[in-house]
Amino acid sequence: MSPKRLIIAPLAREDLRGIRRFIAESSPFYAREFLADITERIAWIAESDFTGSPRDHISPGLRGFPYRQRCIYYRSYPDRIVILRVMHGAQDVKPQDFE
Repeated sequence: MSPKRLIIAPLAREDLRGIRRFIAESSPFYAREFLADITERIAWIAESDFTGSPRDHISPGLRGFPYRQRCIYYRSYPDRIVILRVMHGAQDVKPQDFE
């Protein structure tokens, strides 16, 4: 089975930029390390076609993968994985966050 195409939605890109900016205030080095690690995990989701945990109570078809105090939210399609958001695990997640 070949890996699915990986698409990172604009809101997820903004989430990642925000995470990097926040961490860089304390440590630019750690910000780079953290972003490299979470980006690698996002690529792994697409490569392995990881099913994640259903988050249908938030939005139908939404999947989640908790990782390092964040949750990677995505949808899986036959040919692609779309990363929708990367949010802190303590955030109150609502359906509007995925519109």
